[in-house]
Amino acid sequence: MKPKLLLFDIDGTLISARGIPKKAMATVLASRYSTFQYDKSYDFSGRTDPEIIEHLLRYDNREFSDTLIKEILRDFCIELEKEFFDGHRPEIHPGVNGLIQRLRTTENVFLGLVTGNVSEGARIKLEAADLHRYFPVGGFGDDSKDRNELPPIAQKRAEIHYNKIFESKDIWIIGDSIHDIGCAKNNGLRCLAVSTGLTSREDLAAVNPEFLENDLSDFERIHEILVHS
Repeated sequence: MKPKLLLFDIDGTLISARGIPKKAMATVLASRYSTFQYDKSYDFSGRTDPEIIEHLLRYDNREFSDTLIKEILRDFCIELEKEFFDGHRPEIHPGVNGLIQRLRTTENVFLGLVTGNVSEGARIKLEAADLHRYFPVGGFGDDSKDRNELPPIAQKRAEIHYNKIFESKDIWIIGDSIHDIGCAKNNGLRCLAVSTGLTSREDLAAVNPEFLENDLSDFERIHEILVHS
């Protein structure tokens, strides 16, 4: 079997952070702008962190720059780590631990991330869920604001880290949003979507993912899909 690279999204796919990131973001923005109007209706699903910050600043008619967005995200990660340090923990979605353990013991299968989180935010969330050690490489929101640009970055890093070459037909995106599905299709990769996030199964189905599951709980069958289909 040729090497398989499985690139997982984080929020809504592996874990639910139980609203902690939105709380942390609201705290940071309120501390910087005393009259900040937070767009509570904005759907973060599948968005990159810089994209989210830019939207929130535009919504409140604030000027922004790449430098300012980086500063806000730095403060956000500090606040996020405080929240998790204070005892809040992410919820790991059904089947995630079982699937990861099954995959990591399968020959020629390698794990990584494609996530809108900046790399430090990803580390904080996954360490809080005790999952970080399984994902040594990835493409992150601080690599590009455009999620479609992240899979090639993750692939290149994985090829260096694992000393393998991965063909497009052997690379999977596993995610919970239409943007996960879109970035897989736009890069000619395979996709398995799960409806464990904020996007409904109906909305996911409307953009035609290759496979669509309610969750990862039947991890033996999902292992079969990812490894052998």
